[in-house]
Amino acid sequence: MQKLIGSILIVAGTTIGAGMLAMPIISANVGFLFMSFILFCIWFAMFYTSVLLVNVYRYNSPEDGLNTLTTKYLGKPGAYITGLSMLTLMYALTSAYIAGGGDILRTNLEQLLHLEVSPQLSAILFTLLFGGIIAFGTRAVDYSTKVVFSIKILCLCLVLGLLLPHIEMAYLAYIPQSPLPVLATIPIIFTSFGFSVVIPSLVKYLDGNLRQLKWVFFIGSIIPLLLYLIWELTILGNIESSVFSEILKNNAGLEGLLVSIKEINSSPFIKIAFTIFAAAAILTSFWGVALALNDYIKDLAKDRPKIKHNVSAFILTFLPPILFALFYPDGFVIALGYASISLVVLALIIPMLMLQKAKKIAGEKTSILQYIIYGFLWILSLLIVVLQLLLAFEVLPS
Repeated sequence: MQKLIGSILIVAGTTIGAGMLAMPIISANVGFLFMSFILFCIWFAMFYTSVLLVNVYRYNSPEDGLNTLTTKYLGKPGAYITGLSMLTLMYALTSAYIAGGGDILRTNLEQLLHLEVSPQLSAILFTLLFGGIIAFGTRAVDYSTKVVFSIKILCLCLVLGLLLPHIEMAYLAYIPQSPLPVLATIPIIFTSFGFSVVIPSLVKYLDGNLRQLKWVFFIGSIIPLLLYLIWELTILGNIESSVFSEILKNNAGLEGLLVSIKEINSSPFIKIAFTIFAAAAILTSFWGVALALNDYIKDLAKDRPKIKHNVSAFILTFLPPILFALFYPDGFVIALGYASISLVVLALIIPMLMLQKAKKIAGEKTSILQYIIYGFLWILSLLIVVLQLLLAFEVLPS
């Protein structure tokens, strides 16, 4: 039971990260109704494909990693495409979390202990302190996530408790005049449900118990969906869209969100709770992503014992993102700009193709309903890729 709860929290903890912090910012000109619809559609797609990938393990050992499965069912070309998508996405995210986590650590060391620490040293300290947990395996991540996730939820509840009583229904009824802001949010919202990367790690952790795994991904993904909806309801229901947009014009990113929250409620507890929540959100997402990357590298090198060794895998997991974060920050920023395309390949397309091939080899048929859902998933995949490219080339407003 403890493993089950821990696995659910790893899924939820990996999901609820920086994307949740950005959500009210990108939805200022979209409105609650459209955001709710987008959130539900993307949640359904990501949960459904997580079940597809779990079902692939009906025909395989729980010890098999993603590279082993893609090589078996999609051949070397499929494995190369998956590997490129996985490593690009995971290294970019890990770099971003190291940079963000290092900044938070440096700020706290300066404020609490009056220690002057360089950004480079704080990034290395963050990786050793919190990334070191990955070296002890999924169980260590499980226990750590339980503690930090609990703190995260407590702080979120405090923020919500102070803001929920002031909701104005009129603000929630806002409808955008143009579809462009709505379309622009889809790739970003999609990356806010990036829990599928931890599937192979949790399959192994739960010894391939398919029934438990399906419940893990249902509950672990529905928790973020509900929290996202409540979070959007709280922020968008407390401040008029035009006022919110004006604040964001003058205050970029999270600072704009903090200013907006203080506009609603000036309690000093909100800033403290929100800051702790943001730090905890980065930490749990960092653990989930780093765990998935570490396990993928071990599976990639399963025929090379020296690389598969814990120390070697740990170095390969964290050294490249640290170097990128310190010496080439534009590298992971550019990669993150295309994160949704990598995630489309990993979370939507690969599970469909692998399960189809596995069922064909086993002589099993696919139902009409499943083909209809596959059609929806292919349309969604194409839409996200096109929208991400339009955003990258600044055809759509970012």
